[in-house]
Amino acid sequence: MKHLKTFEAARDKKKEEDAVETFAELLEENPLSKDHDFYMFIASDAFKEAEGGMYKKTLEIENMVRMTPDIQSLMASKGLEMRSRFQNNSTLYHIWLPQEFREEFEGQGGSLAPWIVDLIDKYKRKGSDEHGRQVYKDVIDRKKFRDKFNI
Repeated sequence: MKHLKTFEAARDKKKEEDAVETFAELLEENPLSKDHDFYMFIASDAFKEAEGGMYKKTLEIENMVRMTPDIQSLMASKGLEMRSRFQNNSTLYHIWLPQEFREEFEGQGGSLAPWIVDLIDKYKRKGSDEHGRQVYKDVIDRKKFRDKFNI
């Protein structure tokens, strides 16, 4: 029984290492990865009162996580996906932001400057596009090729 548990732990560790390696390759495939950071976040639309009793539609960002190729980021992404599914009116988004803005986001939580929220609202992306799916498929195919020919 002890050997079976050791085998299962080793198999799970191998799956985690493969997932981290795939995620690292996906990040490197994007040309923005050289001078931008990749963020995932949960957000919803909110209406805030502006001057004169008018209301303005804004983006309410709940949690913003910088994604790096490690197991903690992958676990955070899984948690964000799960929370966005089960919370009403919440959506999971991703965005590439310049590294110069990193200190603006780190540890801020939901209290981001209004100009940053507008920037994020303008360039956020939901889900994946056809190009993103193709890049993911290419990375997986390359990994299978390397494993098959032991490169």
